Amino acid sequence: MAMCDELGDEGRMEDYVVEVSGASLCNIKTHDGCTDKEKEFVAKMSKASDSEVSKQLARLSKMGDGSMKPDLKQWVKQRVAILKQLAKESNL
Repeated sequence: MAMCDELGDEGRMEDYVVEVSGASLCNIKTHDGCTDKEKEFVAKMSKASDSEVSKQLARLSKMGDGSMKPDLKQWVKQRVAILKQLAKESNL
């Protein structure tokens, strides 16, 4: 049985990929694939200085290796993905 058959619709497949891989589908420019929580974080960090973005990225990257509840770990991964996009945009 193929994975697409097992998971059913495309939305469930995207949810599975995000959950398992820790990837974020949030696009910081268009806000496509962003949750409300991610949109708020993008708005907040878009106003931050490049050094603050770098500091947060380093801090959250270290936190991602730690032990925490799955939903908190997912939120850390989502923020790291957003910060990486911001850093790339700023050529950090």
